[in-house]
Amino acid sequence: MSELFDMRKQVQAPDGLAAGKLLADLVDRVSHRGGQTLRVMSEANVTLQQVLLLTRLGHEGPCSASDLANSLNLSPPAISQAIDRLTNAELVSRIEDPVDRRKKQLATTERANRLLDRLATARAHEYGAGLSRLSKETQRQLAMVVRAALIQLK
Repeated sequence: MSELFDMRKQVQAPDGLAAGKLLADLVDRVSHRGGQTLRVMSEANVTLQQVLLLTRLGHEGPCSASDLANSLNLSPPAISQAIDRLTNAELVSRIEDPVDRRKKQLATTERANRLLDRLATARAHEYGAGLSRLSKETQRQLAMVVRAALIQLK
């Protein structure tokens, strides 16, 4: 009962931290149902850190290693090592910077994009299975709130 009281308290006085805690709790309760996402990662022989790096690179588009390191809060040696592994796995390509050919830009490859699509599909199936325990009305309301939040975050 105290957990429900805490949730009501967080909803009555929402702030970024309270909303973040609620969202984290929801994701924890609905994610990884059946292990589809972990299976895709295992089959592709990638780690969570590598998936996060590929996801960020896929969203941001071509960028430098230092830009990627900054956005992921990783050290230059850590990002360099990760990029080398992903390049060897043909998931990241290094392309010449159109402005300064001495610099390299990083980009996801088609293989990485297919992997990210498979991961997104697996996650959506897992989340859908987790959310199926909610009433149709609650699912509809959640979809509306999430859609509004995504629009505001663009």
